[in-house]
Amino acid sequence: MGRTLGIPAMALAAVLASAGLSGCASVPNRAVSVAATANVPYNLTDVLFSREMIMHYRQSITMARLVPGRGQDQYVKSLADKIIKEEAAQIDVMVGSLKAWEFAVPDANNPPKHQMPGMLSPAQLLLLKGRSGPAFDRLWLTTLARHTGYGVELAEKARDEGKDRGTVELARKIAATQKARVAEIVQHLS
Repeated sequence: MGRTLGIPAMALAAVLASAGLSGCASVPNRAVSVAATANVPYNLTDVLFSREMIMHYRQSITMARLVPGRGQDQYVKSLADKIIKEEAAQIDVMVGSLKAWEFAVPDANNPPKHQMPGMLSPAQLLLLKGRSGPAFDRLWLTTLARHTGYGVELAEKARDEGKDRGTVELARKIAATQKARVAEIVQHLS
């Protein structure tokens, strides 16, 4: 990131680095008081939510892009289209927040090695790719419901513990939308 972080942002970056999230921001080699983060209009929850939800949504979009040519259920096709449109737009909002706060945006081409809860493993994605028709539709919906359920957890935490008003409002909207989506999927599966 070519810019120098301000003192409050450096304090938050130091907290991120100490939490094992190095690479999230550039942290100068000097100690910064965590108390300085009180002057920042966002907090660690806001930053982590934006970073993790970007990765979460990217995988949802990857899953949605598997539907054409595999899915037969019109509900599955419609939901995949909705995910691509809605979640791509929300990724743009979160990318904007991270850039405004001077934090690195997760690299789409080089995702982190650790597995976040609710994320599909490469083997699970491969299993989805190998199915088609009703077997694909059922597995896709079941997998998406579990994946989306974790999105609800991420959003509820940010809604309840975030500091940035825009992020808290986005998290509130995501939590409600994703919770309704899981209920809709469960109803469709039954």
